[in-house]
Amino acid sequence: MRKSGNSKILLIFAPMKQLLFIYAGISAILYGIHQSLWANLLHPHVAFIVVFLAFQSYLTFSIAQIGLKDGKEKFIQFQMINLTIRFILSLSFIGFFAYSGTPQIFLFVINFFVLYLCSANFEIIGLLRNLRRF
Repeated sequence: MRKSGNSKILLIFAPMKQLLFIYAGISAILYGIHQSLWANLLHPHVAFIVVFLAFQSYLTFSIAQIGLKDGKEKFIQFQMINLTIRFILSLSFIGFFAYSGTPQIFLFVINFFVLYLCSANFEIIGLLRNLRRF
């Protein structure tokens, strides 16, 4: 039986759909925290952090898909490029907010790293699944 082109597209974007659900879940949890007594633990700009991390994940996911196209020969090199891009973008993001004089910058940085580690955890799990295929 011949596979249709639509099934290939669905297989490629299935992890992206999972990523969308992860960020929707993180956003729902943050909304719940914001409505509770623990709202003082969240920086007022926490929504910017979530959007930035979602964009960053989309960008690195797209680059990883390019690495998977060529028979998985360059997958590890593309993953190293992704790590470098994530590091530079994260430092630039925090640097921009620090330079612009964001109030409570310490809380902002703590919120950023907690959310970064939460999102990176899910991406590492996905990466381990891909590495087992080699």
